[in-house]
Amino acid sequence: MTAAEKLADWVAAKHAGQLIKRTGKPYFDHLLAVAEMAAPAVDFGYEIGLCHDLLEDTDTNEQELIAALISFGYTFSNANLIASCVTELTDVFTRTAYPELSKLERKAREAERLMKISAAAQTVKYCDLIYNIDWVLNFDQKHAEGYLIKKRLLLTAMVKGDEELRQRALHAIDNGFKGAFIF
Repeated sequence: MTAAEKLADWVAAKHAGQLIKRTGKPYFDHLLAVAEMAAPAVDFGYEIGLCHDLLEDTDTNEQELIAALISFGYTFSNANLIASCVTELTDVFTRTAYPELSKLERKAREAERLMKISAAAQTVKYCDLIYNIDWVLNFDQKHAEGYLIKKRLLLTAMVKGDEELRQRALHAIDNGFKGAFIF
């Protein structure tokens, strides 16, 4: 079994029981889709994509992730690179961490933070957005217009990652507007 296969099994176990909202599908399906999209675009894109929600949605911390990666066969340097990107992709401005901020203020600060993360992390974020745009259009039409507007603004400012994937995300937003709304 390869290091990536061991990581996938571990991440799937960490997210066991979590479902993609309104679909009944395992949350791991989302992680795998993001990983597979990111893999050809950035070094360790597969691994970062698999783990991008790990610190946010499980009880895993960065040190545990690094230790797991090393145990699966990744070098110390590569494990740290992967974990660093995963940490960059983990929401900082949460309600728990910043209860004094309104939801709007937290979202604005989070968007500002995402504009400054590494090119590798932004590339994986583009893949996450591509997946999530499709989900919103299929399962949350009520909030789709607002979501698409916010994500277009984010992508306009988040320009360090893989340009082809960024354009694909912007195209998905444009198609969402064309297919979902009448102006």
